[in-house]
Amino acid sequence: MRFSVKIPIICYFIPLLLFGQETKIKDSTSLPLDTVVVDSSEITRDTTSSVSGVDTVVIYSSADSIVYSIETKTMSLYSEGNIKYQAMELEAGRIDINWDTSTLTAFGIQDTSDTTQKRELGLPVMKDRGEVYDGKELGYNFKTKRGRILIADTKMDEGFYHGERLKKIGKDVLFVADGRYTTCDKAEPHYYFYSPKMKVTLQEKVIAEPIYMYIADVPVFWFPVAVFPSKGGRRSGIIAPAIAEDAAHGRLLRHIGYYWAINDYMDWSIKTDLYTKGSWALFSNYQYNLRYYFSGGLSGEYRKMLEGESSDPNRKKNISYNVHISHHQEINPTMRADVNFTFASNNSYRNTNNINQALNQDITSNATISKSWEGTPNSVNINVSRRQNLINGNITETLPSLNFNHSQSYPFRSSKKKSADPSDLSWYELIGVSYHTNFSNNRAKTKKSINGILTNINGVDTLTTVEDYRFDRNYRLTQGVSMSIAPKLGYFTISPSMNYNDQRSFSDNDIPDSSNGHLITRKDRLWSRSGTFSSGVSASTKVYGIVQPGFLGVEALRHTVSPSLSFMYSKQVIGENLPPKQMVMSFNVGNNFEMKTTPEEDGKEGKKIQLLNLSTGISYNFAADSLNFSPFSLNYRTSIGNILDIGGSTGFDLYKLEQVSPGYFNKVNKFLLIEEGRLARMTNFSVSLSTSLSGEKQGTSRDEPSSDTLQRQLPKSAYRNLLEEEEPDFSIPWRLSLSWDYSENKVPPSRSRTSNLRGNLEFNLTANWKFSVSGGYDIMNREVVVPQINISRDLHCWMMDFTWRPMGAYRFYSFEIRLKAPQLQDIKVTKTGSASGIY
Repeated sequence: MRFSVKIPIICYFIPLLLFGQETKIKDSTSLPLDTVVVDSSEITRDTTSSVSGVDTVVIYSSADSIVYSIETKTMSLYSEGNIKYQAMELEAGRIDINWDTSTLTAFGIQDTSDTTQKRELGLPVMKDRGEVYDGKELGYNFKTKRGRILIADTKMDEGFYHGERLKKIGKDVLFVADGRYTTCDKAEPHYYFYSPKMKVTLQEKVIAEPIYMYIADVPVFWFPVAVFPSKGGRRSGIIAPAIAEDAAHGRLLRHIGYYWAINDYMDWSIKTDLYTKGSWALFSNYQYNLRYYFSGGLSGEYRKMLEGESSDPNRKKNISYNVHISHHQEINPTMRADVNFTFASNNSYRNTNNINQALNQDITSNATISKSWEGTPNSVNINVSRRQNLINGNITETLPSLNFNHSQSYPFRSSKKKSADPSDLSWYELIGVSYHTNFSNNRAKTKKSINGILTNINGVDTLTTVEDYRFDRNYRLTQGVSMSIAPKLGYFTISPSMNYNDQRSFSDNDIPDSSNGHLITRKDRLWSRSGTFSSGVSASTKVYGIVQPGFLGVEALRHTVSPSLSFMYSKQVIGENLPPKQMVMSFNVGNNFEMKTTPEEDGKEGKKIQLLNLSTGISYNFAADSLNFSPFSLNYRTSIGNILDIGGSTGFDLYKLEQVSPGYFNKVNKFLLIEEGRLARMTNFSVSLSTSLSGEKQGTSRDEPSSDTLQRQLPKSAYRNLLEEEEPDFSIPWRLSLSWDYSENKVPPSRSRTSNLRGNLEFNLTANWKFSVSGGYDIMNREVVVPQINISRDLHCWMMDFTWRPMGAYRFYSFEIRLKAPQLQDIKVTKTGSASGIY
């Protein structure tokens, strides 16, 4: 028996939990008024007892009609058929289902408007756990979860698979005949990999045997077998090498190695450079990260570079290394550990194309564990630090430094008044006390030149200068206690304070020296103690002035004056070689000019704009026997809208300079106002201007859509690995950054002037071409500083980058064309060259 029910765009639900029970289509099924309904009793009488294998709910619908045969246990969905079964969803122009065999077949229907009778509508599209399969005809078995697709297209993790025949074995394995893989989303892809046989394991890998790469339908290379990832993210595998040549060391394979994604929280990579003339380099990088708990890594490199042939007596061997250790951990809410340590040979950063590494020849390392106690002002930290100068080899270390700090607490204030308003407290309840102590073990290694050393040169004793290192060790204990109070008296805040600091240290030094023409090491040991007492008081207030013009869009202008006056007395009360006591009074004043605009709409606030910040200060030392006034400075900062930032400072001195010898001057205790009729002389001056402008950020859509649109929306960390390049941002049409600074020192004999202009311009010539130019100009020396040109071209699924640094010791160029897909980023063509001869 056969019946049909027309259901215009409605879902029809049948639970197929039959297993020997009757299947009933109840009269209560909701249908539109114009739907033809067959008598349900007739349906029930002709229903068989079982449907094998399907043990869950199948949801299906059709835009035109659903035809069901009781006798053959088959069903057909016509026009926009839709099937949902577990995690699988299928859409097609027509779907035929055989409930007896638990199979379905889906295909398109002929387009009646096509006179050629070749075009079909509603070709099958199946979605299974995030994967999408397109084909001309699709078959699927509910029980075995196996399927087949003729002329299939499948989308997986921004990759597209096309095959003449596709067979699904189980829920995770596909076999593809005459398969193509690409990340290009064009109908005619710009590139693809072709293989007559492919095995796809979902969310794992693709194995192809053999594999051909086509660019613009032209084969460019062949491999007997290839393995691709079928999902993004970190994947273990071989790091593809690059072929290069070094003028001094020969041809080489660069960064060939292996990347191991150990688990979701750690990975490790090892790479090597291999040269034909015997040189080699080894690189290792281990990283770990457990979010919200800890992260870190261990990385390093070792280089053995040989110049010249093996038989050359003047052959040079250069060995360099560096190791970097990092660890960051929130042990608990009150305890944290941070480690950032680097060890390197002095020559480790000499042959580099990285400008930041080349200019920074100091290595600073730190390791700190800090602990605080919640609800108390107490905290402690242990620090180990190291600083290494790569130019002269000097090293300073602290092994370790132990600090305890008791921040300000109020011993005369009860616990009930801890958060009380200061105006409600008695004067003695405002007294605050703090304490700190520090113990440090410091070491230093410093290169020194020693004159007068007898050296035998060609049988003749000659006095020469040799270099050796001085070793200093210092153990120091410091502690201090302070007491302060800050009551508010009317409009003024008065803050008296007292401090005592005690320092004890022991030094043990090994100093290279000469004695009778010989190099000796002199021991120098010293014990010292000092104690300094200081006391002072300060007073501060704020004065406001407001004008409300109410025209030209200006609602109000405000001028805030912040004067402060302080007096400090300090004297060393313990120790030898006592320094003079200090009695210093200081005066500082700050000025802040602001403007508020008229609101654009009623009920809204106007904009607040900072117009100018201006500050100055001077001090007077009553205990000094001369030159009591300190130099004073004038500092200013302002902005012109969001367009231009201006800042600078000027230093002045009230005292006269007198020449003591040609080119040399001393400051004397004579006021310029009395001697020359002017208040002060300028000692230094600086000014800087900067601006940053950019076009409005555009959407990601462009005339030529990019296949990596969704990849750009994913977090970078999902794909990041050792060789990832930073993508240029085509969404900003243009950006301009300019800065200029000028500084001058007017105190002889060290008069000097510096002035530098720096700029960066980037713009999109078209939607897919980006240019950027950066560099600087030393105006005083008339020299161009590190110019660099970058050109990027978005080639849809490819990216072209060109970088050129045309001059200087670090001149360099790089040209590269690479695939944008993160899982294929090692497929690229690179050409580089530098002053070191590597390309």
